[in-house]
Order: sequence, then structure tokens, then C-alpha cells
Amino acid sequence: MKTNYEILDDTMLDAEDLAAERDLQLAAVDSIRRARQFGITWVTREDGKIKEIPPEQTAPYENRLLASAEKLNQRIQFLKQSEASNYSLNDQPPLQ
Repeated sequence: MKTNYEILDDTMLDAEDLAAERDLQLAAVDSIRRARQFGITWVTREDGKIKEIPPEQTAPYENRLLASAEKLNQRIQFLKQSEASNYSLNDQPPLQ
């Protein structure tokens, strides 16, 4: 599973896109925690191959996903703040 997230082009992703990616990563964290809770193997795909991770070895995956989700949260907040301060092409400037 590719857990590293890198934004290659900011013009292609908006806050909603990043929020969707964050939610997918948090869903993966939830699946890891459930697998650990029930003592079952967590299954992922790495380098095009299916990999089974025992419950006691899932912590590094969970930590990477949580760190990536936090980076996405920060990026989402930045975009929302900058969107609030900027006008889009269709916005009318305030009349003076």
C-alpha cells in the first residue's frame, strides 16, 4: 500500500479533493484498528502484490496514514483560508 502522499500539482487538487483523500486514509486506519481489535490479519497491496500484515505489525502503517492525514488536514485548512480571502473569477468585487 502506498501510504506516502505527495501533492504534485496544487492546481489540480482543491480542498474537497484533499478531504476525500484524507477520509480514505482515515478509513484505512479504521480497518487497521478493527483488524487489530479482532486479532485478524490486515491485507494491503504493496508494489503490486498483496501483503498480509499480522495485527501486531500494523502500527507503522497506522502511524504513516495518521501522519499523512494530518498533513492533508493542514493543507485543507490552508486552502480554505486562502479561498476565503481570494475572489474567484465569477465573484463580483464589493461596491464602494
